[in-house]
Amino acid sequence: MVDRSSDRPGHSARLISGVEEAQAEAVTARSAVDPRDRADGFAIRVEAAPEHELKLDSLDKSGLTLMSVHEAHDERPQEAVVWVPVEAVPTLLRKIDQFTENTRSGTPKNAALVANIEQIEQATVESLWQEPEPLPDPDDVVWWELWLNPTLSAADPVETLRNLSRVHHWQMLPRTVGIGHFRVAQLRTSVRGLTQILRTNACPAEIRKPTFTEEFHSRELRDLHRDFVIDLVGRLRPAAPGAPVITLFDTGVDQEHPLLRPLLFGAHSVISGEGPDDNDPRGHGTRMTGLAAFGDLEGALSSRMPVHLDHHVESVKILPRRAPDTPRPFGEVTATAVATAETANPEQPQTRVFAMAVTAESGHGVNGTDGTATLWSAAVDALAVGTDVIVTHDRIDLLGPPEPDQSRLIVVSAGNVRDHRATDLVDANGTATYLDLCDTSRIEDPAQAWNALTVGAHTELDHVPTTDDFAGYRAVAAPGLLSPHSRTSLMFREAAALKPDIVMEGGNLLVDTDLTEVSGHDAISLTTTARSHLGQLLTTIDATSAATAQAARLAALAHARYPKLHAETVRGLLVHEAQWTDAMIDGVYNRNGRRKIGAGQLARTVLRRYGWGVPSQERVLSSTASAVTMIIQNSLKPFVREGRSVRLGELKLHELPWPREQLLDLDAEEVSLRVTLSYFIEPNPGRRGMLGQHTYASHRLRFALKGPFETMQEFEGRISQAAQAEDDARTSIRPFDADRNWLVGPTNRDRGCLHADIWRGTARELADCGVLAVYPAGGWWKYNNSSDRVGRSVTYGLMVSLTTPEVSADLYTPTAVQLGVPVPAELHTTTDTAIPLDARLF
Repeated sequence: MVDRSSDRPGHSARLISGVEEAQAEAVTARSAVDPRDRADGFAIRVEAAPEHELKLDSLDKSGLTLMSVHEAHDERPQEAVVWVPVEAVPTLLRKIDQFTENTRSGTPKNAALVANIEQIEQATVESLWQEPEPLPDPDDVVWWELWLNPTLSAADPVETLRNLSRVHHWQMLPRTVGIGHFRVAQLRTSVRGLTQILRTNACPAEIRKPTFTEEFHSRELRDLHRDFVIDLVGRLRPAAPGAPVITLFDTGVDQEHPLLRPLLFGAHSVISGEGPDDNDPRGHGTRMTGLAAFGDLEGALSSRMPVHLDHHVESVKILPRRAPDTPRPFGEVTATAVATAETANPEQPQTRVFAMAVTAESGHGVNGTDGTATLWSAAVDALAVGTDVIVTHDRIDLLGPPEPDQSRLIVVSAGNVRDHRATDLVDANGTATYLDLCDTSRIEDPAQAWNALTVGAHTELDHVPTTDDFAGYRAVAAPGLLSPHSRTSLMFREAAALKPDIVMEGGNLLVDTDLTEVSGHDAISLTTTARSHLGQLLTTIDATSAATAQAARLAALAHARYPKLHAETVRGLLVHEAQWTDAMIDGVYNRNGRRKIGAGQLARTVLRRYGWGVPSQERVLSSTASAVTMIIQNSLKPFVREGRSVRLGELKLHELPWPREQLLDLDAEEVSLRVTLSYFIEPNPGRRGMLGQHTYASHRLRFALKGPFETMQEFEGRISQAAQAEDDARTSIRPFDADRNWLVGPTNRDRGCLHADIWRGTARELADCGVLAVYPAGGWWKYNNSSDRVGRSVTYGLMVSLTTPEVSADLYTPTAVQLGVPVPAELHTTTDTAIPLDARLF
């Protein structure tokens, strides 16, 4: 202990002055901070006397919180950073002042705390910096890792940090990591920016240099991978028996991987004599399985909470180790794989989601397919609609009419752009040109299948590795845009189905300054499981394979949440809850929110590049008070026999239970009505069947909304005319005036068998548009006069969402009351309260 006997009053006064000056500076700085973000305390730097140590336990009591400590090093004494709440200041000052008094034994009071303190001053960024290298220059904008202690303030420091990032246009990674009682965030700003943060309730306890993904996946940290995996295994809660299963058609799976073993429903092979995943050194099937099970594993690995799974994963190996002597058509292999999965396990799950990231170029178009059906795509369509599969030793048959309750959801990747050259991705001025390459790279077979959920890839990942090897590199795609890996259907023929249906995260690419090198990297990919016998447990995956696995997982979660939904309805739900990013539709809308480009151009560019955008788990599994989604499952007979002829059959009218009074109260406020109709068709893939737009499909369904000034009789007459006109392809009808309210419009949305559109207008207009019709419009069942098809019912899923501005109108409650759906009490608290999952409207 330092002997302060010669100047105890002076020593106390200097320390008290240091505390008071730090408090005064903090009070002054608070005036420039938003009241919501103001700190209710301040940080001080406490320096020990040379060759002495601080009494750290006394700096972590009486309201004080010890934030961090720098141990003595070389000639630098020990330092501590301490958080001092405003209410704790008097106690701290009193303890320092009491150092001038003696105890009953004659020693200075609080000597252990006060005597070894050399000085106290306001804490700075340098005080909190934990790295041995010096701080960057004050104006250099770099990445920082901020260790936040939520106990320092009643406010949430992460939310404060997000608010500050928005205000100051700092880049902040969307995900924080919980470690112990800390929340760790990565932020890109300067030392000057960090100084502003120190004055708020997001003041970090420590500031470090980030360790990004490229370091996590380095060879040196493979032992750490094992620790992460073992920890996660202990927190896994596998799905219950009977839960949905994702069946992956790929290269097989590592069945001994510790993360996959508890959740594998089965591992089968349609390739005889070969072990699982032994034909692929990179373990593509194992990587797909990890992503289908967990999504991006980074979140589960960094969490400390139990991880509950709602589905199982199953693997069927369809890719051979080497080219067989007798080639096998992929249509046959895919059908055999479905039959293998459905007959291999006597304990069949309630629902399966089939997923396949295997594609090939088609002979019907250079560089991909032109949208024409092939054996493979037609097989996918037949399997999806519920056709029976009969496999014998010498043949495979897709037999009989489809069974609606046997429909299958098949998720297929759009296919990847291969052999990237830097000059095809970025021009000499540094402008990204890769979209031209993606748009001329056609979607691959069998992703043109009408009944498949076709998945492309977008990306939000643009982090350039911090290692010297990637100095000067840049990310090709800006966040929110198409991944450079993904193909599109812009070069499809006009009548072909709109593909992809949705996009999911698929990673990015990097190019160097000289435009000579193109590189992928772990930092711009997703974390997943690796083949364990190769000496590692974790790896990464990207491109449309990654997107397909994530989409299959989302579909399985939807099936788990809504077990009564058919495959076609779940497909429609994922599309219905997808959204375009701002970057995807840049230039599509004017400032007033109205469409800037024509509906045809919208369909050709946005829809054939991105589908309907990116679905999220939150949107798929819940409604909100100001965005109410109703799911309708129904059936109709598209064709009936009338004497010797066949005519169009039923239409179904659905009254929308939206609260008319609340809509009238909103008056001229703009509202959005989103409609998605999803159904499966039976394919007719013969070449004659592809000569026209209509004859590939067994039947076609359409939807229409009653106009605000139409009577029901007029509405039904308009529908009948539209159905007949499309059926005979000769009759022309006058366009309906109210169709201008649709974003895409009937002409452009009626491609394939999944139709979606958004109606925008005033709430008063919509109040009188309360009926939605679903009706048939022809197909080969009618044209071929098929005796075993005419009169059959077909099922469909119809999703309808009403979205209002963020105002006080609660649409959910009166809608739920009309439908007899229980209304949760907490719904009345705010218009954007998340509705419990069991309150989705049906």
